[in-house]
Amino acid sequence: MAAVLLLSSCTGSSSQNAASQTKNNAEDKTKTIKVGSTSAVVSGLDPAVDWNGWYTVRYGIAETLFRLDDSLNPVPWLASSYKNIDENTWEIKIKDNVVFSNGEKMTAQKVIDSLKRAGDMNSRAASLKDCEYTAGSDGKTITIKTKEPYVALINDLCDPYSAVIDTAAGKDFEKSPIGTGPFVISEFNENTKAVMKKNDKYWDGEVKADSIEYINVADFDTLALSINSGELDVAQDLSPESAQTLKNNTDINLNMTTQSRTYQLYFNLETMKDKAVREAVMYALDKETIDNVQLNGCVLPANGAFLENSSYGGKNLKLRKYDLSKAKELLKDAGYTDTDNDGIVEKDGKPLKIKFCIYKRLAMENMAVEMQSDLKKAGIDADVTVYEKSTFYKSGDFDIGLYSIVTMPTGDAYPFLRDCMQTDGVANFGKYYNKEVQEDLEKLSKEFNKEERSAIVDRIQQAASDDAAFDYMGFNKMYTAVSKDVEGYLTTSNDYYQVTKDTYKK
Repeated sequence: MAAVLLLSSCTGSSSQNAASQTKNNAEDKTKTIKVGSTSAVVSGLDPAVDWNGWYTVRYGIAETLFRLDDSLNPVPWLASSYKNIDENTWEIKIKDNVVFSNGEKMTAQKVIDSLKRAGDMNSRAASLKDCEYTAGSDGKTITIKTKEPYVALINDLCDPYSAVIDTAAGKDFEKSPIGTGPFVISEFNENTKAVMKKNDKYWDGEVKADSIEYINVADFDTLALSINSGELDVAQDLSPESAQTLKNNTDINLNMTTQSRTYQLYFNLETMKDKAVREAVMYALDKETIDNVQLNGCVLPANGAFLENSSYGGKNLKLRKYDLSKAKELLKDAGYTDTDNDGIVEKDGKPLKIKFCIYKRLAMENMAVEMQSDLKKAGIDADVTVYEKSTFYKSGDFDIGLYSIVTMPTGDAYPFLRDCMQTDGVANFGKYYNKEVQEDLEKLSKEFNKEERSAIVDRIQQAASDDAAFDYMGFNKMYTAVSKDVEGYLTTSNDYYQVTKDTYKK
């Protein structure tokens, strides 16, 4: 490479140098903000598909009727207000000055068309399916009547799957959805790069940045090197080790944000039927040491699925704490002993070996190494298998597995608990079933009293823990490096508000 560069500098014509300089000047003039991470770009941008809406909102392409504030409470965004008419009926007023990036006015009917589409296509948008929608004659009133009483509807309208797009504008929703955000998709290469240009028709004022570019980067070390060299303006989701290499760079602000994203431990109840073994796993894991020492404090130890300072913090939960002696005692009482002194216990001549599956996400691989070590101390041989993505869960081919998930993406506990613990939940990978939990989930969907909702959430979590069906290793602390030339880039606990009209490069 050095030889090629030297040759170029010696033989390059003045016209080539001038062209290069012109290009650099053009890039400086446009002030493109380049954002990189190991998962900056996915396969599509249709907000109604899977989790793709997170990226549509992150990129500033689309917006939702409501958004979460810093305390994870829903506040109006494209909506101006709402009223709860009765247990089944909600009236929402939308702002009168909103236009899509193609210049079309956002009307009540266009919002309804977008929400109905999300309800039909996304299994997580169950609350939007089978509703009665009515557009008011004024063009800015929406009435939604749910099939059953459902208290968290406004929270669900904060979820990026409900991002409002102009469904009549075209069919290529995967690569170029038309939203109301400050940016418009300009180029999209799946799993590689997404380029957005400013939306000159943005309804909420002048957009300060000319363009935003999101880029997938191969690994954490490359990510750190790229922002250290100035190739990137923002490096999102750095590992603690790569973040440390940037701490002396005075041109960078290094931020750490505790997220509502937890490392959830699933037990496959179809392959790990012995509750004693599941309990032993839970007692054997020293979360405090793993999170605070081995992972350099990049994970906040968890006491349940929700952050303690949230409405569902679970301070009264009585969960298992690290106790290696208890883990060994449980295994011994269940008939597991180490007869050949190899450090792994056996039963009926078979060593206790479990398939521990993870995928490449944030601190998961480093965490799995430490968990494997802790389990070995208890006499459990955890064979770690690493996948590229979390899709392996659908096959059920695991004994235990880690899942990185935001537990309060809408500010309410119900959607997460429903998806993970309801019999037909889209993320009930461990095939968990408890009759009382199913009944409590039904109650939670209809209970409007906040104190009673918190009590139900605690009951559900306590039951699932008592059944040794789930555990929570901790909450991710997101490291983000931002060039001091960039202003207005957001880092939030729910992970999908990033660029706005006020994000710009000096």
